[in-house]
Amino acid sequence: SSQADTLGVDFEVKSLLVDDFKIKLQIWDISGEKRFRDLLSTYISHARGGLFVYDISEKSSLTNINFWLSLIKKEFTKEEIFPLLAVGIKPKSVTQRQITLEESKVFANLYDLDGIIECCTKSGGNIEKMFETLSRLILERSPPLIEPEISKGPQKASINGLVAKKKTKKKK
Repeated sequence: SSQADTLGVDFEVKSLLVDDFKIKLQIWDISGEKRFRDLLSTYISHARGGLFVYDISEKSSLTNINFWLSLIKKEFTKEEIFPLLAVGIKPKSVTQRQITLEESKVFANLYDLDGIIECCTKSGGNIEKMFETLSRLILERSPPLIEPEISKGPQKASINGLVAKKKTKKKK
């Protein structure tokens, strides 16, 4: 997807390797526009983790977090542990920054988020780290994968919608 603002919902698939597991993430970029908010619970109900993305150059981008968190809390019980990272998008220029890293950390702590990461969409800095961090949290909080007794190929399991495939070492 492009760096342009999302209109409605944008969908991407991201594959990566985390702790010897091939992870396939389905990423739903949900627009904050009011006309699409009625559709949000449909997408959130099957999610296994989330990214609260905000613009570091706009303090106002943090104003709707209560709305987003209320949607998540409505869809998931207290027993379900839903990892949620705050993702600050860095501005093109340091002088445009309105939210400091320290303020972001306080914000993440205040809302009991699982962490904060700052990314640069222009250079791609920390984008992979963001997906790896979220994937690792999802894996840690999912039921353990059951090792098959006889395995002729990579292990593959689906856990609450998360598809994880254990990478096996090739014999020489």
